Amino acid sequence: MVAPVNHEEMKWAQDWLAQHIKNTDFGYRGHLKHEVPEPYVWDQSFATDYTRLDEEHDVLFAQILAVSQHPENADNLATLKKGMWDHFQYEEQRYCAVPGYNCVDHKMKHYKFWVILDDLQVPVGCEEINWSKNWLAQHIKNTDHGYKQRLIGPDSGENFSGA
Repeated sequence: MVAPVNHEEMKWAQDWLAQHIKNTDFGYRGHLKHEVPEPYVWDQSFATDYTRLDEEHDVLFAQILAVSQHPENADNLATLKKGMWDHFQYEEQRYCAVPGYNCVDHKMKHYKFWVILDDLQVPVGCEEINWSKNWLAQHIKNTDHGYKQRLIGPDSGENFSGA
């Protein structure tokens, strides 16, 4: 390799970067902007100010918590999957009705989460549980909160009916 620095300095820089990434950057892996509550329960900091969305988010927190407490329970996992699917259908319907809203990006966030969640089997591993907890907490505060007071009309329909 030809470089404007000598070979020894290049090797030193490569070694430093590898150690820096290994010892520093990996410490941030999985940690995003907002705290993930412990115990994992919904609180007012997650409020979107839409009754149905907030009630559904509260239940989703409880469903993820149930999976974390009994990762071997297939019924808990199935309940979470159905709840998340139905919630995504309703949320997308509401957000995509807002004129000028970038619906595709929001749907892609759901889709990227959904394909991993849907593939989970029992027993669910700690890494997957923590990933789910983190994703929902970050998604509500980073994405859903951006649409406070922008949805058209009040919430309607029964929770988790998907419509």
